Amino acid sequence: MTGAVISVKWQAFMGIVNKMYFVIFATGFLFSYLCSFIVFSIARKKNFIDKPSKRKVHVRPVPTLGGIAIGLSFFIAMGIAFAVFPALQDEFLLKFFGLFFAGAIILVMGVLDDIYDLNAYLKLLIQVFCALMLIYFGFEIGILTKPFGDGSFSLGGFLSIVITVIWIIGMINAVNLLDGLDGLAAGVIGIAAFFLFIAAVEMQNLAVAVMSLSITAAALGFLPHNFHPAKIFMGNTGSMFLGLMISLIALEGAHKRTAIFTLFIPLFAMAVPIIDTFLSIIRRIIRKKPVFTADKEHIHHKMLVLEKSQTKVVLSLYLLTCCYGLIALSFTGLKGVFAIGALIIVLLATLRWLRNWGFLKF
Repeated sequence: MTGAVISVKWQAFMGIVNKMYFVIFATGFLFSYLCSFIVFSIARKKNFIDKPSKRKVHVRPVPTLGGIAIGLSFFIAMGIAFAVFPALQDEFLLKFFGLFFAGAIILVMGVLDDIYDLNAYLKLLIQVFCALMLIYFGFEIGILTKPFGDGSFSLGGFLSIVITVIWIIGMINAVNLLDGLDGLAAGVIGIAAFFLFIAAVEMQNLAVAVMSLSITAAALGFLPHNFHPAKIFMGNTGSMFLGLMISLIALEGAHKRTAIFTLFIPLFAMAVPIIDTFLSIIRRIIRKKPVFTADKEHIHHKMLVLEKSQTKVVLSLYLLTCCYGLIALSFTGLKGVFAIGALIIVLLATLRWLRNWGFLKF
């Protein structure tokens, strides 16, 4: 009898939680969708336009700064999350202040970059400042469990700071590089964040769950305006903001569960932009060009040459992100030799895919 009562109460509780998550998602999605209309009108009126160029794919002027809608909707959804989950205030409120300040700085920098085209090194300096601020507020990887056996090891203060800064800056710029086709960055990040949300729910990590769901809502709410042919671009405003938030989701997840294989969950979920960024760095080093040099040889550009259709390329990368998302979910329950074996198989399959498509030819 007691077991039946507990079962009924548990089902009722899960029903409430599901409704709360739905409220967060619906609020963020609708705000992002509706706010995009406002940003579009202002950008067109003020002539904040992304004009065609040799290094860009679009052939007609398109209003930009859509990232403002993404950023605002994320913060609105997070505000709702704090309202419906009182426990979140105790465990995440202080970190959220750091997240809010850093996110606001990145949004402002993105707006200025989209309008005035800021110097790359100035942007890097601001990104480093934001990363250090976030470390001060507690976003940091400091301890990892050993892959085999019990116990853990500390990365050390300096090493922990360096790895965290590189991770945050790397993800900001990885998503920025991904934003090369209509709807690509918004869709890929929305899908990846959704899989991170599922993983967070399975691991009972409330902070990561609401952050992931808020990003999913913000990105997917913007997507109808941004899918080919795009009516508005998110610009660097949106891509850098999304990259920052995805990096913090991974850091918060690693902070709650220090198992080394937990780090592979966000890595696989974000495999498409991470692989593209890694190949871009190698390509530019081999050709002895500055790392910040823009080109049209990213994965999506090469696929566009072969497929001749933006829609087909974007949908293919959506599907690929879903596949990596499912792989990410599988790592929530893997440990030790099984995790290492699965990791090797995934890496070999990824290398085969890159080789077959010619992405390794520099």
